[in-house]
Amino acid sequence: MTERPKPSRISFSGIQFPLFAAKPDGWWPCELHSAAFPAGLLPRLERAWASNPKARRKDRLPTWALTELLLELEPQLLAVSTDLRASAWLRAMRPPADTTVVALALEAWVCGHVAPHQTDVPWGEIIGEALTLQWKPARPDLLERGVRPNGTAEPSEASYKMLATFLAASWVDQGRRLGGRDTDQGSSWIMGPASPDGDRSVFLWPPTRLTRSGEQGYSTHYLRFNVVTLPHDKRLLLRVVPHVTRMAATQPSYIPRRSHYEPATATMLLYTPTGVLRGTERDTLLSAPVTVTGVKDEMRWTWKPGLPQILSRLPSPDLFPLPDQVRKDPARFASPSEAGDGQAPKPRAFLQHSTGYNYFKDDEDGDDGGARETGGHPTGTGFQPIDHLTVFEALAPVLEEHHIVPVAPAAGVRPTSRRLPKRRTKQGVEYPIELWHATPRTADAIHLVLTRILGLEHITGNDGDALVSCYRGEDFSVRLRLATPGLLLGGWPRATDSDPDKRRRARQAALEARAQLWQDAFPPEDRPVGCLIELEGPGYYKSARLEDPKKPLKNVLPSRCNRLVQVIKPVNRDPNPDAKSTGLHSFEGTEVRRQDIERISAALLDLLRQLGRLPAIPPLFGTAPLEVSALWLAHAGPHFVPMLLRMRTDGTATGQLVPSQNHPVEPEIPLELLPAALAEGRGKVKRTDQEALARFLRGALAEDDTHDRLFIARAATLRNKGIWPWLANQHVTPDALVWPGISLTDPEAVPAPRTPESLPGLRIVRINDDNNELPHGFGIGPAPETEATERVAGLEGTDDGQDQTGSPLDTTNGQGTADDDVSGTVGDAAATDTTPGLPELAYGWGRFSGVARWNDRGYLAINPRPDTSQLPKGVSKLSGPSNDSKNGQNPTSLHIHASFLQDGDDPNQVALYVQTLRRFHAHTTKATRLPMILHLGKLMEEYIP
Repeated sequence: MTERPKPSRISFSGIQFPLFAAKPDGWWPCELHSAAFPAGLLPRLERAWASNPKARRKDRLPTWALTELLLELEPQLLAVSTDLRASAWLRAMRPPADTTVVALALEAWVCGHVAPHQTDVPWGEIIGEALTLQWKPARPDLLERGVRPNGTAEPSEASYKMLATFLAASWVDQGRRLGGRDTDQGSSWIMGPASPDGDRSVFLWPPTRLTRSGEQGYSTHYLRFNVVTLPHDKRLLLRVVPHVTRMAATQPSYIPRRSHYEPATATMLLYTPTGVLRGTERDTLLSAPVTVTGVKDEMRWTWKPGLPQILSRLPSPDLFPLPDQVRKDPARFASPSEAGDGQAPKPRAFLQHSTGYNYFKDDEDGDDGGARETGGHPTGTGFQPIDHLTVFEALAPVLEEHHIVPVAPAAGVRPTSRRLPKRRTKQGVEYPIELWHATPRTADAIHLVLTRILGLEHITGNDGDALVSCYRGEDFSVRLRLATPGLLLGGWPRATDSDPDKRRRARQAALEARAQLWQDAFPPEDRPVGCLIELEGPGYYKSARLEDPKKPLKNVLPSRCNRLVQVIKPVNRDPNPDAKSTGLHSFEGTEVRRQDIERISAALLDLLRQLGRLPAIPPLFGTAPLEVSALWLAHAGPHFVPMLLRMRTDGTATGQLVPSQNHPVEPEIPLELLPAALAEGRGKVKRTDQEALARFLRGALAEDDTHDRLFIARAATLRNKGIWPWLANQHVTPDALVWPGISLTDPEAVPAPRTPESLPGLRIVRINDDNNELPHGFGIGPAPETEATERVAGLEGTDDGQDQTGSPLDTTNGQGTADDDVSGTVGDAAATDTTPGLPELAYGWGRFSGVARWNDRGYLAINPRPDTSQLPKGVSKLSGPSNDSKNGQNPTSLHIHASFLQDGDDPNQVALYVQTLRRFHAHTTKATRLPMILHLGKLMEEYIP
């Protein structure tokens, strides 16, 4: 075997985040028209909303729904304000020829959201009489922005809502190109759907059809423009990020629900080359949401509530296909050449693929009445570093024409040690685990994981009539008991009554009956017991018209049987030594595949985590450990479930829920007991009761304590709900803490900020994990030598050498490195495809992981590349369709803000510490999006009923 040449090294001179900023003196005026909301109609709507018994906030109309409807239906609108009292409610390049769409959207919104209880009111006539739009010329500056008192940019409404659209339109109208596949004959960029948030995308058109192993689908690329801000940065910042969109080519068989409280939904993209409504518009995609019920051939699609009555009355209703027709034959509506009968549908319609969707691999039934084979989408996800940097360089001269320039590279923060602190778990603990309904090969796989992966010694013993196996190690032991629940794990018939109330009562009665059987067969133990349960996937139960027992098991067993649940699929496939994928090969000569061992390893380690096997928190600043806490805010329909999680200096981890009427006292409890409390329905608070949330959050900060403690606040959930306004970009001010629940926009409220001297020991770090606001990051440096330049397509970063393997064995033994060195390597080009047509970069570049300093208190942190991402970073997905099936890897950043520190604290070390907590797990070696304490809270959500 030829030895692979040693990679060349590149020393990174900085970390390039592909962001652009408006020049300080930049100015971009635009000519457009705006119209105010009909003043005479607003008081009538407010009275109707106040009388709506289901209205959550009587003083705030649900204008978000109206904004979505208008942007979905009227392509000529540039922006729609959610403030109906704003002087510019609607903005357009030119006034629409008529107000038909606006009137229909208003009527659907009022009847469906504002006043569904007033069925006797002729809202269509009222709106028709009142809707007189007075369009006025306007000339806003798209680069206008101010500066907040904390030094953060404050973009104008025109900047937030329209700059992205104007830039996208400029890219399309001027026929811009990146190089690579968008230079193919017939390819061009078209406008994507409008967004209520002001984001806008351009799509490469037409899409490409891909077939792989029987799976079929369409895909294309799009560039997404959006304006963002970062704390204490006075610049108007712009992101332009490449994405992959995948679309169906065969009939979908399964579309999952994203919420326990809402039906499944999907999105169709509608495309008409000469405009959707009038035939005179720019080529544009519209987003059309549909509601999904059923699975496989019983699946049905309908327009989301409000759309049918609008579509039937539009000037050209035939332009909008019936959703269920698109479902039955996606290829016919996606491609005119595949229509078959010569009648190409108009507009073309595409089902936009999302994670979890499955499709029939062909359009015919299986032989002899057999089940039709299903699969996923053949297109890979993500882009590569070369793609992101290519887009960045291609956009630079285009945006400079509009006084928007690239942001300079940031500096990396070097850790004092490149090795992670040693993970120390509780010693000498025996964890009880029950194995329910395991096939022989599944049981063999579990035994292999315990002995060969976790390194435990197998000891067999008897416990009454049940066979019990003991596995002992130096640090911990496992007591494994084989249980036989029999038919208790089978699904039960679904309620079929046509009346929703009767159907709900029948479902609850059947669930209660099964829960009682589980409790009788498995009475509660004195301590939590891990329960490893072998079950089929959700499609099996839906096809058989049975209730899936997975969610009921997680809701019932913790509270009634003191058992924590981990579900696994059966291990029932033979190894294939000739397979291309090594995951299908035999594990160490056994009858179990390697990927099954990895799957069972992950399940067992996660079950041990639930039972309390967690690492003790590492020290900060090289001193004694400090207490780390965080509040995880889970969603449960009309309620929030706030969970206060603490990891104390003695190694214990606790959880606490908010008191409620049924449980007026909620003490701290060990973290392994929290699932039982959640399964009982405790800790819920109404979404509108922000005062209770703020009070609970303030108690979590422990203002009367003096010991060293760190509170990690997740801005994505706490800043947006009015719970803790201080965490918002425009308000957060270093070392000037404003308590949760205190308004920062009320002119009559003058908050008195708290200083570190008045709150000894307290430290607060705000993190932002919103991917829509944060840039990717890459190391850049001098161009490599000539020999290395020839191999630049295979260039890799030093994260390859880190402890980021997916093997669970590394979870117990390996410690890994704390961070990447600020350098990269030039790798082997033999494993990559060339990138014809793409311009070469004039500098060296590579993958980066670690922490980069953005300003005095703000940092952007990037995790190492996961072991599952094996595609060399120089392989481009922009170059051509040959790489469409490959999965790229986007180095997404996390914003870390050292918001409140004690005197003498080093913000750099605090940021590095939070980054360390993203990799400081005992149940996985993979770095997580969130720090450990918040990641644990996220995992608790599965027990909320």
